[in-house]
Amino acid sequence: MFCLDTNIVIFGVNGRRPEISARLEAEIARGTELILPAIVLFELRYGVAMSDRRERSERMLEAFLSAGFKTPAFDLEDAAEAGEIRAYLEAKATRIGPYDVLIAAQARRRGAALVTLNRREFARVPGLMVTDWAP
Repeated sequence: MFCLDTNIVIFGVNGRRPEISARLEAEIARGTELILPAIVLFELRYGVAMSDRRERSERMLEAFLSAGFKTPAFDLEDAAEAGEIRAYLEAKATRIGPYDVLIAAQARRRGAALVTLNRREFARVPGLMVTDWAP
């Protein structure tokens, strides 16, 4: 099971990183469970809303989402997980971005490997499996 970070989805949708697009397509074809956190969906929708090519961006995102990802709502247990992660990172003076804390919480709580191009930041989260699909 993989949990997708925003940057992976962006490169998968826009095709600028063909290796990421190919891996996403392969995992979808295999029937791999792919989680798209609610926070990632928020970031993607924000990007579409701010796009100079909004209609095109909306069509591309909708086509991507039609693959049928599992998109769990951010619930009470996720909030507790995120609180633990943030407290731990702050105590170690190794903060990560606030949205990244929320994404990490959803991935870690579900035992999913987080797929991201931002391994260095997410590697600070104890117990979070992190992987990068780019060579």
